[in-house]
Amino acid sequence: MLATVRKGDQELLSIALGDSMTGVPAKLDSHIRIGGVSELFWGTLVMRLVERGDIRLEDKISRWLPELLSSDQVTVGMLLNNLGGYKDYVVDKEFIQDVIANPFRAFSRDDIIAYSVKDGQMNFPPGTQSKYSHTEFSIMGKLLERATGKSMENLYQELIFTPAGLTHTGCMKNADLPSPVFHVYSSDRGVYEDSTFWDPTWTGDSGPLYSTLSDLAKWAPIHGKGQLLSPASFQRLIEQPGVSHGDPYLAAGFIVANGWFCQNPNFNGYAGAYGYLREQDLTVIVYTSQGKGPQSDHPAFTIFKGIVSQLTPERSINF
Repeated sequence: MLATVRKGDQELLSIALGDSMTGVPAKLDSHIRIGGVSELFWGTLVMRLVERGDIRLEDKISRWLPELLSSDQVTVGMLLNNLGGYKDYVVDKEFIQDVIANPFRAFSRDDIIAYSVKDGQMNFPPGTQSKYSHTEFSIMGKLLERATGKSMENLYQELIFTPAGLTHTGCMKNADLPSPVFHVYSSDRGVYEDSTFWDPTWTGDSGPLYSTLSDLAKWAPIHGKGQLLSPASFQRLIEQPGVSHGDPYLAAGFIVANGWFCQNPNFNGYAGAYGYLREQDLTVIVYTSQGKGPQSDHPAFTIFKGIVSQLTPERSINF
């Protein structure tokens, strides 16, 4: 396990527990695949491009993706809030079989989108529901590259990593990771095995980033206070979509739960939990390997919720 708790810039606790590999202790400066925490970077990137005038939230995505199913009914803003109605490819049975059959297979963005639209049907009419769909992050990635003429790797570096001073965060084009690496394990194929270097490209634009605990802890208040955005853009980033109600709710690439900005990725052996509480400038981040059995399917999130309940019992995680 790797974990850190910060109050503003003050490090309250950072710990590395257990072995990353047999006889190799986990290290605090290890690089981890951050999975869905990538989406907090993604949302800020989208809004920075809106501010720069490369895209507009009200634009139909058919302007850049005319070949895509229902693109004339979906706007950029709908994709930002998972309102587009595209089916989530990660629950497609054929996709799941393909990943398990060969965890070293590389997936392109078009491969991913194809699983979602293969039957020519949307999940719901665009704009009528807020429902998490990994597909829509990859659709947005394809759109942003066409709109700007730049790769997502270059956009992240130019508009997020460099201005935020994140020197140990980057995009994964393949299964490689910078050293030192936090090794993880998975039972997805029926045996508990090292899954660190399974190909991560099946996550598309919903989970393409790697980072370290220190970089993620640095990013949390930058994102959570909107430091790279105008006040209006930041408000758009965190607001609740009009078609959803109550708490928690899905904002632009993250969950707002009882005041916390959260994500809880779980893929290829990496289990993570990330939270930032703006009213107290409090950051909690936990990453672990997945456990051997279903009772420990997402240990990082269980640990995270326990930490939060102790630190802020009035702001416990409610999902």
